[in-house]
Amino acid sequence: MPFIQLEQLSLHYEQQLNGDVPIILLHGNFGSWHYWQPFLQNLPEGYSGYAPDFRGCGDSDVTDAGYDIQTLSQDVLAFANQLKLDKFHLVGHSLGGAVAQQLAGTSPDRVISLTLVAPAPAGGMPSLKNASTSGGFFSAKNTFQFLATIGLKRKVLSAAIKKSMPGLSHYPHYLDIAVEDALKMDIKAFDGFLATLKHWNGTQLLKNFNFPVFIIYGELDSVVPLQALKTMQQQIKDCRLHIFRHIGHSPQLEHPKAFNKLLSAFLQGNEIEPLSESPFKKQVNLFKQLKLKLKRIFK
Repeated sequence: MPFIQLEQLSLHYEQQLNGDVPIILLHGNFGSWHYWQPFLQNLPEGYSGYAPDFRGCGDSDVTDAGYDIQTLSQDVLAFANQLKLDKFHLVGHSLGGAVAQQLAGTSPDRVISLTLVAPAPAGGMPSLKNASTSGGFFSAKNTFQFLATIGLKRKVLSAAIKKSMPGLSHYPHYLDIAVEDALKMDIKAFDGFLATLKHWNGTQLLKNFNFPVFIIYGELDSVVPLQALKTMQQQIKDCRLHIFRHIGHSPQLEHPKAFNKLLSAFLQGNEIEPLSESPFKKQVNLFKQLKLKLKRIFK
């Protein structure tokens, strides 16, 4: 469980060393480095992965402020400097996708490639426009404090995660991890992340992306709109978009084997082959075929 001491906080991270080429992996809201555990365990040869916890998340320090996307990107850059990672592949999920865009757009000379997994779109999150932050009586912060008081916080978070990441029904271990990460996140981080996602816009950063960009999306994602990512793709010089079928907001946990293969191919500069049919759909099809045969037998 290594830590790096930054100017304002102690940042926890996990690493897997399998070569000289570094990959920095950034988790999303309610998450931690755990979201990258399946990928870290299957790193392609020649690469090393580094997955930090944002402030207020996982085992990193909680601070009174600094939960905006700009400060989080500065934390990541300071993290890279401490580890002497001059150039690196950058991967960001959800909120971490916005942080990755911010870092890549302001320090493009440090980035080898950029992968955005169900990222907050560069054009912003209009769906959060009416969300109440800490100043409102019905703010998310006050709501979660109330749910914690009456003992329903775990149940509500679990239901929300299942809805946004339906593929986790096939991976109960990762579902448990996602719920524990969400419960562990400090309320200051929760409120700060919501506030920054409401107001952040990274459209102007896209013109600085002079490296390959890969956007990965799940067709059942209820958090990020696909059209916003297609608009991003058109604004980036070298950008590919892959859509997972039957997967929601976290492809790296909902379909880890296929995700690892896809991301590894991109990082290595190999041709990205179309993925075969989702194993979940295959299971459904097999069940339908068995049901049909039984009907014929007992007809």
